[in-house]
Amino acid sequence: MCPRPRDGSADDGLSSSLLRFVDDDQLGPLRHALSDFNHRCRNLLNGMKMSFYLAKRSSPGPLSERWGELDQTYCAVEQLFERLSTIYRTMPLTLMKLRFGSLVDERSRGWAAWFQQNGNTLTLEPPDREAIGEFDAMRLITAIDAFVAWRAESMPRGGRAFLKWATDGGCFQLAWREQASDLTQPEAAVSDPFPARGSLAAATGSLSLPLLARVISEHRGRLTWTREPHVEARIRWPLFVSPPAPRITEDAQAASGR
Repeated sequence: MCPRPRDGSADDGLSSSLLRFVDDDQLGPLRHALSDFNHRCRNLLNGMKMSFYLAKRSSPGPLSERWGELDQTYCAVEQLFERLSTIYRTMPLTLMKLRFGSLVDERSRGWAAWFQQNGNTLTLEPPDREAIGEFDAMRLITAIDAFVAWRAESMPRGGRAFLKWATDGGCFQLAWREQASDLTQPEAAVSDPFPARGSLAAATGSLSLPLLARVISEHRGRLTWTREPHVEARIRWPLFVSPPAPRITEDAQAASGR
């Protein structure tokens, strides 16, 4: 079972709980527990969005800046629920035969830019040789993008991250590690007039860890994570993903257990 993330923030609990469900292959009960709740929340959000729209249309004169802040907060809440539902809903794979390095080649500039914007650096460590395997490129790169963006925003300034990958023993193997700066750099004090939006973004970012774990699990692989003595993640999945064996669906299992 993966060690749980500890960022010292309120979103630890949600991310940890979702990791536990993914690790224990309990997505059916998770889906039953959250799908109705998520659906009701989305309906409420849609009603709020329509109310905002009608209120703005009927408002005389120039609009307050608060309207823009409300729109951005609405989008942040919507992104949180979308990330949450992606983790628990069914995830069929469209497999392609590729090198993992081809995905890195496509995304590396963007990843490096995210780290540079936050005063950090990302170093890529490719293998000398790399075998071709199969994976769902769209799902994998979406999950890794989210993970890299989260780590770029979470690391203290002056830190370094390293991504190393290889194909060995019939598997893809990825290793992510972080190194804090020897010099503590004071963070610039930023006054956020609407702090709820930042909290929502942090919660959504932390869910990138269980999202990546879910995608890797669907590839018959495993993600392990630790923060001590330094942040490190290891990912492994087979070069060729065998189709799942016939079994009772998770939804049916969850329903029979109630």
